[in-house]
Amino acid sequence: MIFIGICDDEEMYRAQIKSLCSAFFDAQNQECGFVVFTSGEDVLAYQGEKIHLLFLDIEMPGVDGLEVLAKLHWNDLFWRIVFVTSHKELRWDTIDLKTLAFLEKPLDKIGVETCLKTVLREHQENIDISYRTFQGIDHVRLDRIISVQARGNYVNICFEQEEIPGYESIKAIEGMTKGTTIIRTHKSYLANLQYVKKVNTDGLIMTNGTIVPIGRKYFYAVKEAYFSFIKKATIDRNN
Repeated sequence: MIFIGICDDEEMYRAQIKSLCSAFFDAQNQECGFVVFTSGEDVLAYQGEKIHLLFLDIEMPGVDGLEVLAKLHWNDLFWRIVFVTSHKELRWDTIDLKTLAFLEKPLDKIGVETCLKTVLREHQENIDISYRTFQGIDHVRLDRIISVQARGNYVNICFEQEEIPGYESIKAIEGMTKGTTIIRTHKSYLANLQYVKKVNTDGLIMTNGTIVPIGRKYFYAVKEAYFSFIKKATIDRNN
């Protein structure tokens, strides 16, 4: 199930976006749900299902779209954002790891469908990782994992609020996540580039405040992977 959020203070645009999205997902035979917001304040107060794509108006009374973006930067409930506005001069203010695109009003079918195809593809690439625990086999979506640390014969899988031991080798986890945003940074660590806040001499500063070390032999590969990820997730995507 894909959840689409629509935030605009004008009912006309809310209805148009919902109609275009519904037609696209019907053609793809893909289940989707909608969450409609009429203000930035409503978005910031949201505590429901994870929204895979939020269509967000920039100019709204009260909290505007750019303020919403700043406060959603590390919020896992909102995965990707498409900004909609009449003011193309604001385009570069919207660039962020969450930002998928910038669409000018009035919206056109091709622009909306291009965004939906991209988020659907990225959603399908967000694979399930399986690992053994005390209780048996568990599964987790790739985009929930912040880092993985080897601990002897098992690993600690780090999430936003907790760590769970998994009875897999770090090499096995690395094999499952090859070609994704999870990369090897050290003989004992993997890190998810989606959660890197900063790179410095101590290692990777993650969004939950932890530091993932970078081994000497991995340093240049990690830097290259990180900056390639940033470029793809901002400049390339927004072009």
